[in-house]
Amino acid sequence: MLMSYHWPGNVRELENCIERAVLVAEGDVIYPYHLPPTLQTAEVSGTPAGGDFKNLVAAYERDLITDALKSTRGNIAAAARNLGTTARIISYKIRKLNIDPRRYA
Repeated sequence: MLMSYHWPGNVRELENCIERAVLVAEGDVIYPYHLPPTLQTAEVSGTPAGGDFKNLVAAYERDLITDALKSTRGNIAAAARNLGTTARIISYKIRKLNIDPRRYA
């Protein structure tokens, strides 16, 4: 995954990606789901390759929210601030998309 990504941000983007993965990884191994969604293939991230608009938007929302939760270690209020919205809206989306924020704590 790291080799196939085009790295538009060059070394700084790679460095940030690795630092983030180390922070969100639970143990000594970095798995693909610890990496940002931009690096993940559709199969790894659970994002459908095609489909109707509603499902594609839901998959994109899921990626944004899970990435924010990973960055904030499961803190919903901080994730909402990072996404420029309210904790209430993020909580609603978390329930709707069946995301478990405790997974990222």
